[in-house]
Amino acid sequence: MDGDIVRPRSEVRRQWRWSALSFSSQFLIAAALVLFVAMAVLGTWITEQIKQSVLETSGAQGGQFMAGFLEPHVQELQVGGELSEEAHRTLDARFIGTPVGDSVVSIKIWRADGTVIYSTNKDLIGQQFVSTDVTRAASGEIIAEYEDLVSQESAHEQSLDVALIEVYGPLYRQGTDEVLAVGEIYENADALAAELYVSRLRTWIVVCLTTMLMLAVLYFIVRRGDMTIVAQRSELRQHVQEARQLAHQNEELRLVAEKARLDASEANEQLLDRIGSDLHDGPIQLLTLLTLKLSNRNIAKHFREVPEELTPLVGSLRNIAGEAITELRNLSTGLSLPEIGDLTLRDAMRSAVSHHEDITGDRVTVTFGELPPHISEATKICAYRVIQEGLNNAYKHAKESAKSVVAFADKDVLTIEVRDSGAKSSTPVAGGVGRQKLGLTAMRNRVGALKGSVSVTTDAVKGTIVVAVLPMDATQ
Repeated sequence: MDGDIVRPRSEVRRQWRWSALSFSSQFLIAAALVLFVAMAVLGTWITEQIKQSVLETSGAQGGQFMAGFLEPHVQELQVGGELSEEAHRTLDARFIGTPVGDSVVSIKIWRADGTVIYSTNKDLIGQQFVSTDVTRAASGEIIAEYEDLVSQESAHEQSLDVALIEVYGPLYRQGTDEVLAVGEIYENADALAAELYVSRLRTWIVVCLTTMLMLAVLYFIVRRGDMTIVAQRSELRQHVQEARQLAHQNEELRLVAEKARLDASEANEQLLDRIGSDLHDGPIQLLTLLTLKLSNRNIAKHFREVPEELTPLVGSLRNIAGEAITELRNLSTGLSLPEIGDLTLRDAMRSAVSHHEDITGDRVTVTFGELPPHISEATKICAYRVIQEGLNNAYKHAKESAKSVVAFADKDVLTIEVRDSGAKSSTPVAGGVGRQKLGLTAMRNRVGALKGSVSVTTDAVKGTIVVAVLPMDATQ
């Protein structure tokens, strides 16, 4: 394809091989390259320093040589003048074909303007060359160079195929600082070349051995660290795998616990419904039968005339049985949950309020905010029970007070508030405090099973407010 970049197989293979290497192997390769480059630079620098040291020594010796052998022959020289024939003959006799000429292979004497006024190579005498070395030497500086024969005037020396040291030095008028001429000598440097070769060889051997030793020590340290990292990485992978397994198990246990919690809430509702049904079908029916048997018509079947002393007792028993039936019916109605499965949350909560109003004759103010159209069955049942229990407690302990229900949803939380105005009834229900505590405990348990919370605030003047906060997703 036109837009794809196809890399050579060698490049892909090379990248794969590098990434597949261990840290210690990568370090060995990288460190070897860095150290060898660094040591190469160091070795070259050391060799150059040795060379410069030798040249400085040779330059000093060359300067002494020129001061002893050349300076006396230029004393008659005037500035810008020429050497005499006698001076030429004396210099030739001293250097050409003599033992001195074996070590000093060539000699030149220059004027400061670059003109050769004497040379063992007679072809150069009288020629003028541009030379920075001559200019520097004319200013009083001694210059030594090794194997740097590139100028035109050193063509003869270049053809000798001998290692040479070229030395330029000033020639002074005796007793003064006046430079009369510039001397130049070419020393045979074969011995120096051999010495430099040996020095280079020794330097490189020491540098290489030092580099190998450093690399071996560093590799040993990094190798140990790499092995430790590999072992720790293996342990970490094992721990991560175990942690993942534990997390998976915890998630499974959480789901089981959530299901058990919801099943328990559902079982509790079924138990309450069964108790309500049992109350309706059992004690209420028996008490109803007792009331019928205590009626005047039924008693008259057995007595032609009811004894006067039995009339109050029968009436009292009939009243007690009637009150017991009413109480049991209220309990049965409260325990049995109406069918709210098909109702929305708003309709289910309004049904709880309407049911309370039908039983007690109370009037309850209802305020509903934004409510979700769909919610879990467990949350809907819990909301119904909270309103039912809150209104029952308000009726029992503040019968004549104004009651209200407020419900609204904020983000993922459903908030239900059941209030009374605080006007207490003149005849509180006997045993109401204990039943209230039992009802609130049941409410807290029911809400807590859905991971919600209940708070109750009571004030003698302002009344009581019950606030229940429920997550709208009961499985969270």
